Amino acid sequence: MKYKGLSYTFVVVFLISALVGINIAAAQYHYRWDLTQSHRFTLSKKTVEVINQLNEKIKITAFIAENSSTGSDIKNLLKGYDFASSKIDVSFFDPQKEPALAKKYNVQEYNTIVVEDAKHRQTISQYNLYSPGTNQYSMDFNGEQAVTRAILNLKEQTNAVIYFLSGHGEASPISDLDKFNLFLKGEGYTSKQLELPVEGRIPEDANLIIAAGPQKDLISKERDLLEDYIKSGGKMLIFFDPTDPKVPLDGWKSLLATLGLKMHDDIVADSERSFYSDPLTPVPMVEKHDVTDVLLEKKLSVVFPYARSFEVLQQVPEKLQVNSLLITSKKAFGETELEKVQASLDKNDIPGPLHLAYAISKTAEASRQAPLEPNMITAPDLELGEPVAVVVGNLAFLGSQSIGLAGNLDFAASSVNWLLQTSNVLSIPAKTTEPPFVNLTGEMVNKIFYTTVIFIPLLMLIIGFVMWLKRRNL
Repeated sequence: MKYKGLSYTFVVVFLISALVGINIAAAQYHYRWDLTQSHRFTLSKKTVEVINQLNEKIKITAFIAENSSTGSDIKNLLKGYDFASSKIDVSFFDPQKEPALAKKYNVQEYNTIVVEDAKHRQTISQYNLYSPGTNQYSMDFNGEQAVTRAILNLKEQTNAVIYFLSGHGEASPISDLDKFNLFLKGEGYTSKQLELPVEGRIPEDANLIIAAGPQKDLISKERDLLEDYIKSGGKMLIFFDPTDPKVPLDGWKSLLATLGLKMHDDIVADSERSFYSDPLTPVPMVEKHDVTDVLLEKKLSVVFPYARSFEVLQQVPEKLQVNSLLITSKKAFGETELEKVQASLDKNDIPGPLHLAYAISKTAEASRQAPLEPNMITAPDLELGEPVAVVVGNLAFLGSQSIGLAGNLDFAASSVNWLLQTSNVLSIPAKTTEPPFVNLTGEMVNKIFYTTVIFIPLLMLIIGFVMWLKRRNL
């Protein structure tokens, strides 16, 4: 009995020691097995390379909703960073439960990630993390690319600077276009506001100027500054919504003329290609161009509530190439009487098809002898020169209610990336989430129906009836 008691004691001590030893080893040496088909929980080689080059501590703070699918995606991703390097410290908070911390980081929505070191900070919004997949059932998770790019930006601090024009009734990047602005910051860009009459010049660090839906005209001095900026190699992204016809935009139209475009004073109606049968919300066809490649690849469309149209001038300025990006159906028309309660085609309106967006670039060397025909719906691969501008006949598609529709954000982001030539700075494949599909034939459906709905319940009734009979005869 004495030896038996000692053996029990030895076994208990051994098990406790083994348990403690395993926990200590697990805390110091971590390893995970990723058994998912797409390696969803494995960091790419590029990320591992970036992490291994860190010389100082990086703090990553994620504001997520507990027990949500998107929160789980973010948590699983950031745990990978935490496990990969002792120089990365990751923490998770619910902004509703930690309002003071959310206010400190200026976080206003879930699925926001803040990456910071001792000197710099970068905020990643949920629009940097997710994008539509290649079909309607899939969603691309771009979290790894966004976080790794943020870490690189902290170290290199070579962000392109984007200026939003103000002073002409443009939408504010802080309130009206806050989600788009957060997306740009999450991509590593620095955004600022520029009021030309106050500044008196265009800042030297302006890599791109965005005019977001001006409602008032440019004065001649402002137009000259912008024209000189473009001629000296500056880039512009211009969005125009339909405006009050009583307010002339001659300065803006003059600036567009230097880009080879004429702007119509209309509102586009398209009964054939519209969003939920609303003709004033056209869903234009996408034309082949570097800007639209992402839309064509993912088979995405854009939704343009209340748009205006453009056309190419008969005489395009020398050394410029103008290419259409978005075009309506032939049934569309441009309503020129904007005071009408309901748009209807008459002799004063502009017949379709209408062009809602153009990309302007310098003529490529190889194509100067034989310029490409503009406005081709099925255009061949384009030989494009240096980007100059993108002009879009809509701004409402970037509003808080529309930015998440279809490929709206992808189109705006691709326009910025094309103008700044930054689309391939860091390329980490997205992790695609797609629900599993089972293709059932009619015969298989019938078998499942009869088995689950008729046979199994009937079998249960028979078994119950037999048991009842046996108990009754006892």
